[in-house]
Amino acid sequence: MPHAQVRTQELGVRSQELGVRSQELGVTSTSSPHSKDFRPNITAQVIASLQQGKSICVTGEVGSGKTHLAKLVQDELDCCYGVYRGDNTKCLQMIAEGLEIDLYQITEEGDRGKPLTAKQLKEEISLNLGSTILICDRAHKWPASLKGWLEDLHENGTTLLLLSNQRDLEGVLFRVPRLTLPPLDEQQIRTIIWSEAVKLGVQLTAPKAAELASRAGGNPLLAQRMVLEMQQGLDSPNTQDGGNYRDVTPFLMAIAGLVGAVRFIGMATGDMHLRILGGLAITVFFSFRSLSLLFPRRNNRR
Repeated sequence: MPHAQVRTQELGVRSQELGVRSQELGVTSTSSPHSKDFRPNITAQVIASLQQGKSICVTGEVGSGKTHLAKLVQDELDCCYGVYRGDNTKCLQMIAEGLEIDLYQITEEGDRGKPLTAKQLKEEISLNLGSTILICDRAHKWPASLKGWLEDLHENGTTLLLLSNQRDLEGVLFRVPRLTLPPLDEQQIRTIIWSEAVKLGVQLTAPKAAELASRAGGNPLLAQRMVLEMQQGLDSPNTQDGGNYRDVTPFLMAIAGLVGAVRFIGMATGDMHLRILGGLAITVFFSFRSLSLLFPRRNNRR
């Protein structure tokens, strides 16, 4: 029993330490990390554009806060929201419900009949949108049929807020002006980590919080997930989040410099073979480098 009392006291001290740390960072056990706007300037910019009737496409990696931004916009403006999860009809029904559209056909007797088809839902939404802003989450996953419909809405004056992990090279996601969400700074990520630790009851030290913040790389959802992993005993310091892919451009530039040096050595010594070898290598390197710029960069963090 004395041992149990000592253990209880130790846990109490840890809880107090965690509570003090949370107060220092301005979070409480009842607050959510998504209740705070960490990018107020961007939020204000998006809202201002939408208020002027200008559509905008917000891009960012998975977990960067696009859906959170949409919720902040919904708090300020008249919006309806739709997210695609593999079913066209359900996505359209979500939008229709936001516009208070009846999802069923009305029979001649005035009773509810069959559910509206996807085509009928598109027509009803188009007729009822008016000045309401249409928020399209995960827009990069929307099928061609829905993207074509969005393009028609955009051409007819509907204001769109498109949220996408990446931008298409054609269609409405290409036409609409883009704004990319920057990663959060380390202090903001630490605030999210401490808030999530308080909510989940996870014992966290300052060094561990710093480690998680470093691994999160400015991604708020990733920061939350790592705290959840700690709660479930799945945390591993060897896990590389977003670090499995490295930028090898500096190494390629270094190789190009060495090859260029070979060419200049050939020029200085009069060795024709070194001059030809160095010249060909430099030409091949910069040709591949130029070709790589033709393809859109893809963020490989998952």
